[in-house]
Amino acid sequence: MDWHREYTAWTDRDREEFARIVSVLFEQTFLVRDIWDAKERRTVTNRDYRFAERVLPVLQSYLSVSGFLLQVDGRRGVMALYNRFGRNRMRLDKLTTYVLYTLRLIYDEQMEQASMRREVVIPLRELVGKLHTLGLIDRKLAVTNLERTLNRLRQRSILARVEGNVQDLESRWLIYPSITLLVSDERINVIYDRFKVDSLEPSDGQEDEDVSDLDADDEGAAQ
Repeated sequence: MDWHREYTAWTDRDREEFARIVSVLFEQTFLVRDIWDAKERRTVTNRDYRFAERVLPVLQSYLSVSGFLLQVDGRRGVMALYNRFGRNRMRLDKLTTYVLYTLRLIYDEQMEQASMRREVVIPLRELVGKLHTLGLIDRKLAVTNLERTLNRLRQRSILARVEGNVQDLESRWLIYPSITLLVSDERINVIYDRFKVDSLEPSDGQEDEDVSDLDADDEGAAQ
């Protein structure tokens, strides 16, 4: 499409909003339709997502010029940005990779339990317990060591803290449906196979792994 012609026909306000949304996508990779509002104490419609949805053809055409594709899952209410050349890769340590894998398992389990469920909210204790059960972390791993990982996933719109302190096992966390794009169905087995040969390094010496913003490959254990 001739995105530029349509873009120039917009109001200044819409063009400014468009620029801001592009920046948000590059910053956090994901846009989620229903986000947690700490003041309202509930999920609310994300205005950024709705704007992106309204201008989607222009947004996708604009991004494609720079080699980026915008994946849209309208059913789950998630948009995800990734580079079609496999560039703009971020690095994930093994703990973060394990946490992502475990969050995906928990998300699927919770969604299967109630057909009408729209949100998955869990205590941090459940995540840590699942990591232990799967043999992915050592019993000696302190909850504080998860803080960096949890905050990183919050910034990427994978998680939202609903209640409590980030270091509190009783704190409650909302898992956004973006986890299903980040750790896709096709990558679950790949990640599991890696767990068979990898072991979790001490927290002060964890080895980083290259992963793309969406696609996992043989060098990227989670995405």
